[in-house]
Amino acid sequence: MGGDVNNRFYKAFQSLSIKEMERVWDHGDDAVCIHPGWDLFTGWLAIRESWMTIFQNTRRIKFLITNSKIKIFGDIAVVVCLENIESTIYGHANKSGVLATNIFKKLESDWLMIHHHGSIVTDYVPPNVSTWPQLC
Repeated sequence: MGGDVNNRFYKAFQSLSIKEMERVWDHGDDAVCIHPGWDLFTGWLAIRESWMTIFQNTRRIKFLITNSKIKIFGDIAVVVCLENIESTIYGHANKSGVLATNIFKKLESDWLMIHHHGSIVTDYVPPNVSTWPQLC
């Protein structure tokens, strides 16, 4: 469960599609999202606006997820991972690392994201791979 739904989130992020991101998130008022260096967004409408801003300003983004730790507590799954990111934002290509905590809740028969918190890695060193694989 945990790895599959986490991969769905990063596939939606990579697609730069708000429709794909809508399928991953719970649309309730209790959902929380904290992007690195941004303010706290609470509730789906605010979170949706934050993703729209990111998608409008990002031409390309690719993830290699490493160091994943997954814990499941009944209908709650917590995933902590390192986002190795290649992106083109405002015309500038860069590589960065973000430590993320992603929390999912099982609602009916589907797992939906209720919390995402990313924190930039200050002394980031990209993984030693020639080409980053696509998410599974």
